[in-house]
Amino acid sequence: MTELAATDSAEVSIREKKVVTFGEAMLRLTPPGNDRLERAISLGVTVGGAELNTAIGLVCLGVAASWISVLPDNALGRAIARAARGGGVDVSGIRWVSELEGRAGIYFLEEGTDPRPSSVTYDRANSAIARSQAGHFDWSTLFAGASAFHISGITPAVGPGAREDSLTAMTVAKNAGVTVAFDLNYRSKLWSEDDARTCFHELVPHADILFASRGNLRTFFGFDGEAEGIMRQAQEHLGVKVVALTRKKGKASRSISLSSIALGGDGQIGESPWRKVEIVDRLGGGDAYAAGFLAAYLDDPADITHAASLGTAAAAIKHTMPGDFLATTRAEVEAVLASDAGGVLQR
Repeated sequence: MTELAATDSAEVSIREKKVVTFGEAMLRLTPPGNDRLERAISLGVTVGGAELNTAIGLVCLGVAASWISVLPDNALGRAIARAARGGGVDVSGIRWVSELEGRAGIYFLEEGTDPRPSSVTYDRANSAIARSQAGHFDWSTLFAGASAFHISGITPAVGPGAREDSLTAMTVAKNAGVTVAFDLNYRSKLWSEDDARTCFHELVPHADILFASRGNLRTFFGFDGEAEGIMRQAQEHLGVKVVALTRKKGKASRSISLSSIALGGDGQIGESPWRKVEIVDRLGGGDAYAAGFLAAYLDDPADITHAASLGTAAAAIKHTMPGDFLATTRAEVEAVLASDAGGVLQR
């Protein structure tokens, strides 16, 4: 077999996998040149949302992905769907509703540099997915042929219907033997810690893979200690199979060091090297990590180190480009692991 044929064969085997995601995506409006929102006279328009970001990242890495959501059937809703399609994501599972049933969400990003931090202003109340009633999705059909389902803690926060649908989707996926991944994201502008805690205690036990930070595991589940101990507590008390903790060092607006550590289903620990990153845009970094981790994990669940490392490399590359979406190839991310090409490895 020629080298080209072998590569093509590997790509085909990867493409046979599919990940389903569910959540809200919004229009992102950003003043150019690090300007203040209050005096901006023009705004850059892009699209972003945790689960869609992850779906597009997966497609970049050679894994087919579909995104389930609710959008208004107007120009703004179609713009969001167009961005998803442009990223190679299957959008056939979107539920389209009248403008009277909900709007498209918007958020404004003001990009700061030291000592002024970046800030986000949401304009997403009464969005189509926030107002949507549960029960409109045929999850069994949507999960047909799926290898995994990915959702974040943002989705159940946007509205009661989305929260109920989140639980139903996770339950149906789990019962169908589809690997369920949950990103323990918390947005204080959407709900209180108490409401989030109650919901997370209900949802997380339905997950197979848990993406989290040490801080959120401490806040919402009371797990404390060193990284390995916290992961083993989560595995034991929550019933999840795999736990991946993302780690950051540095608070400068333009530089950061990234790493991650993961606990596999066989009890093995996998850890990525620390990687220095020059930041262009932080948003979507965690979603790129989830995409990288899932892409590697679906190839080989036993190689937890490669999953953590591919996730960190994907997150590092995402930090180097504007917008929420990752734009790369699997070969480019793998090359970062094999050399210092995407950052400086700290041993």
